[in-house]
Amino acid sequence: MAEKHDYRSEVHEVIGTSCHMGQELHMTTSNAYGTRVLNLRMNRIIPSKTGYTGYTKVGVFMLRSEATQLRDALIELLSNDSAWDEGGEEWNEMEHD
Repeated sequence: MAEKHDYRSEVHEVIGTSCHMGQELHMTTSNAYGTRVLNLRMNRIIPSKTGYTGYTKVGVFMLRSEATQLRDALIELLSNDSAWDEGGEEWNEMEHD
């Protein structure tokens, strides 16, 4: 029998996601890919049509250097007021599944 991998996942932050009703974003670190990685995962808290709650398939693993790049990009984006300007033009909504 194969040995079970110990991911040693630790949730560091849970963020409510108003654009994804019934789900929240979990920021965790895990042992994967031979190192410690940032694991951003969507967690379903309201049951789906089939009754499922828990982690969804939506997520991403990032090395520390990639997480640092993400942090820097988010800081820059959040400080750029024009990026958050809704403008006067018609919106092209993203499709939601």
